[in-house]
Amino acid sequence: MTVDEHEGPLFEIKQTAWGGRACFAKEDIPKGTRVLEIDDYTGSCVSYEFRKEVCCYCYAYSYGKTMKFKLDKTSVESLIQMSNRKIDINMKKFQGAGLWFCSEECCGEFLHLPNIIDLIESYEILLTSFHSMLKRHNSDDDKEAELNSVTISKEIIDSQWDKITKSWILSIEKIKSSKRLNKLPVISEDEYSCCRFVCSSLYRLSNFSEDSLTMKSFQHLQSNELEKISKFPILLHFQESVFNTLYILLPNNLKCHLSTDSFRHILGSEYANSFGLWQEDESLESRECYGYWVLPRASYFNHSCDPNITKTRNGRIMDFILNRDVKVGEELSINYAGTLNLPLTERREFMRNGWFFDCGCQKCLKELSDG
Repeated sequence: MTVDEHEGPLFEIKQTAWGGRACFAKEDIPKGTRVLEIDDYTGSCVSYEFRKEVCCYCYAYSYGKTMKFKLDKTSVESLIQMSNRKIDINMKKFQGAGLWFCSEECCGEFLHLPNIIDLIESYEILLTSFHSMLKRHNSDDDKEAELNSVTISKEIIDSQWDKITKSWILSIEKIKSSKRLNKLPVISEDEYSCCRFVCSSLYRLSNFSEDSLTMKSFQHLQSNELEKISKFPILLHFQESVFNTLYILLPNNLKCHLSTDSFRHILGSEYANSFGLWQEDESLESRECYGYWVLPRASYFNHSCDPNITKTRNGRIMDFILNRDVKVGEELSINYAGTLNLPLTERREFMRNGWFFDCGCQKCLKELSDG
């Protein structure tokens, strides 16, 4: 099944006359209808500063307090025994893989996810390595202005990844495993968090069928790699540090899914399609955004400054509910950035800087014509 062949009960995804895909109502749909309910995200990340305050299963937030339940050694040892495999971590010094939970139930649900030991092993290896580097000086801190002054083009990006594929990877493969650690870059908190996001994506994607709509949707997601790196040239070096770290550290169960192509699409599509993980039950003005996740099947709802869909997160589930009646053939839309109350100029500037397009929704066009 291709994305364009998918037809749900209420809407269909079609190519548009103005470019790209969009979702259109197949019938008249009343206000309050849930048009999509999904939990099949392909990657998620909790920001480093919130790592102990957000449940790694349901994404509940503890209002600044540390979650009560940290992944413990006994649970992981039982999981290893049940999976009947060896893992490349020192269980005597197990640090919890950076995983915190709001309840024993959420921890239990997390541990029952398919092949979850692959993700736990990778997270623990990353955490151990990151902690060992905390006291080392990161030379990148001295080169930020230089790294951000580079002129970016598609050719420059492609050339950099070509060097990694044809030179750096080959050189690493010639080194004994025990000595590869000497080639690890010193990474920042942001780079560490990005490493975890890529791990999450590799793990989640490896457990979806190639023929599933989720996987097909992910493969067709727009990438904003060029636009994002052109705006922030330092990101190219940032990405290289993340990739090199993962290539050296990841165990084979996830490393076998890591290539420069898969890595670039994971990050490029995140730049264009991620949804914020926002605090629930708080007003727009006071809620915290403590991470992000990628929901490919929801990424075909385009942006509008007057959306007919309101999106709501309930734990691991995202609901998309109509906030007004919709006619057959009408496009279904969401608001990307919580900019509904901003004036026209600020709204469009926000979309241009964050999503790299000039909003042409009906509300913007009307306000532009009204002067």
